[in-house]
Amino acid sequence: MNIRYPNFDLLRLLLAVEVAFVHGWAMTDVAFNWAGYIMAVPAFLAISGFLVLKSYEESGSWGVFIRKRALRLFPALAVSLILCWVLFDGFAVYNSFLNWITGGLYTLPGVANGPLWSLMWEEIAYLCLALLWMAGAYKNRVVIWLLLAGSFAVIYWGRTLDGHTQMILFLLPSFFIGNLAYLHRRLLLKVNPFIPWVFLVAVIFSYRIPYFDQLVRLSPVGFQAFAVVWVGMAGLNATPFRFPDISYGAYIYHMPIIIYLIRNGIATTTSEMALWLPLPLLAVCLASWYLVEKPALKLKPLRNKGLARADSPQAAV
Repeated sequence: MNIRYPNFDLLRLLLAVEVAFVHGWAMTDVAFNWAGYIMAVPAFLAISGFLVLKSYEESGSWGVFIRKRALRLFPALAVSLILCWVLFDGFAVYNSFLNWITGGLYTLPGVANGPLWSLMWEEIAYLCLALLWMAGAYKNRVVIWLLLAGSFAVIYWGRTLDGHTQMILFLLPSFFIGNLAYLHRRLLLKVNPFIPWVFLVAVIFSYRIPYFDQLVRLSPVGFQAFAVVWVGMAGLNATPFRFPDISYGAYIYHMPIIIYLIRNGIATTTSEMALWLPLPLLAVCLASWYLVEKPALKLKPLRNKGLARADSPQAAV
């Protein structure tokens, strides 16, 4: 049964807005100092870990799954590169493509759509999920728990690396936390729907909660990833109505617009950025959703009929 969980669309939109806000502030204020409430990119991967495992289970085959993921990611990605060409030049397109294809590990000086770096790591996570599925790992939740433990060990090992590399490492446990939330969804859905929201708020403001903050500091990324996914799947529905799914667009379109506003002297302070960024970003996101992304999603293949589901993770729940 294709269940739609209540809050994932809202959370993804809030995370995308957070990223746009932080980038707009950082690029217009030399005194920028953002402690952060939620590490947005790991939280995105945690949500993907839940929803993409659900998608694979419903797809029924590797080919169907890959086509569904490609139709969700690549049309808007192509539009983001076209936007770079329209606003800047061919070099910006090339540099943005380079940033995406290398996962942010190599980018030339000059204009680039920086946030694209995370898309490649998300696509690698999809490949790993498919390989783990075919290896039977999702039949036994202990395997995923062990992979989660190993990913935390990798983070500990890489604690002295540069900030970008550490952020890449944070994606490992986040994705597995999303996987495990899906595998344990029946248990997690039994709670009162207010509890996940309370837990998320507690994690965000843990620095104000004695003793709990010491627990969260053991693994902020782990607590944040789980809190976000738990609210997405089991929290009280905060949006009883459907709205356009523009979170992906907000994430991949905001940086070219920010750079354009700065380079042309339209927004050179944080307050000016807050004034001028929302409207063009919303316009581009809505145009992308209705003209590109939503039509592409209609081409998604249906799950293979007649496929035996003995390998479904549901058997282990």
